[in-house]
Amino acid sequence: MKKKNEGHVSGILVKTREPDEKPESEDDKDDPSAAIHACAQDLVSAINANDVKAVAEAIQAAFEILDSMPHEEGPHVEPHSYAAQNEQAGEE
Repeated sequence: MKKKNEGHVSGILVKTREPDEKPESEDDKDDPSAAIHACAQDLVSAINANDVKAVAEAIQAAFEILDSMPHEEGPHVEPHSYAAQNEQAGEE
C-alpha cells in the first residue's frame, strides 16, 4: 500500500528571455529626442498589437512630452497664410 504523497514530485519550470528593449546607452541619455522616440516605439507596438488602450496611452505620453518641450505659446499660423495676413491687417 502506498503512503500519501509518496513518489510525487512537483516543481516549477522557469524560462528566462531577453528583454524586449535594449538598455539605455550613454548616447541615448544625451539625445534630446530619445523620449519622443520611445513614445513612437510604444505607439508602433500598440498599433501592431491592435491594443486601443495602449495606443491612447502612447499618444497621451507623446503629447505630454511634446508639450513640456520649449515652444511658442499663442496661435500657430504660417507667416504667409491668409490667417497671418488677416492678423497683420488687423494690427495696422
